[in-house]
Amino acid sequence: MIDVDAERKTSQPQPATTPWALEKLPPFSVVATRLMQVLSKSDVHITEVGQIVAAEPVFASRVLQMANSSLFSLERQVRTISHAIVLLGLDRVRSIALTRAMGDFVTPVLKVQALRVCWENSLAGAILAERLARACRMDADAAYLAGLLRDIGRLALLVKYPEAYANLLAVSGENVFDLIATERDLFDIDHCAAGAWITEKMALPAELCEVAAYHHELPQGPFRMVHIVRMADRMADALGFSVLSGVPQPSWEDALQDLPGNFSPRFQYDPEELRVQIQEKIAAWH
Repeated sequence: MIDVDAERKTSQPQPATTPWALEKLPPFSVVATRLMQVLSKSDVHITEVGQIVAAEPVFASRVLQMANSSLFSLERQVRTISHAIVLLGLDRVRSIALTRAMGDFVTPVLKVQALRVCWENSLAGAILAERLARACRMDADAAYLAGLLRDIGRLALLVKYPEAYANLLAVSGENVFDLIATERDLFDIDHCAAGAWITEKMALPAELCEVAAYHHELPQGPFRMVHIVRMADRMADALGFSVLSGVPQPSWEDALQDLPGNFSPRFQYDPEELRVQIQEKIAAWH
């Protein structure tokens, strides 16, 4: 088992803003990070995006593989990166590239079932956020991305401390502990604060930073992306994609209670059918 206390005591001095648990994280895809930053600009050009993705041939091929998987249910086969950009649009290419990059980031620990469910929870939340956003007439691709990134702090902790985080999940599930409080006890930071730190360090848009930080809280103010992602997170738990087993989860009705009434008629799904559809999509990410 990783001795996180020992690492905290022996780690090299870091800037005061760097939480000790997030020091020396495994590298995230440089291509995906650059792509995220470029696509947040209002004047991005298709050529620039194509050059970024094509700069790493292995990653580019995996992006194309992902684009043609049933996870994204495209009607036409995508053959090249330039074809993908023209056919799918910049936002969709960003979603596909980030899904592949996040999957590559967590792949080393997915052989541990307790950690695999965390990745599946992230995918389920992304799929649900996309559908919710479409029903609420919001940007569906941006919602998918926000749903996927909401738990980037958790994924970072479990990638760096796989055994410790798997034990944390087991203990929290068996004893019905508050997972966020248990994270703070072990790592001096919870996955929401960790996600906020990571997304800010990556210079991602403020909307994504807010989602990473506050997706477990009921936000104040007008209905926006963080509301969508919070509902998607609770819906994923309600449908059986929770990261904790044996812990009471919200009902389907409870998960939908924050959906504005004027959008409810546009979001009518049978929970069991939706669960099966999401399972099929998750199985396609490989």
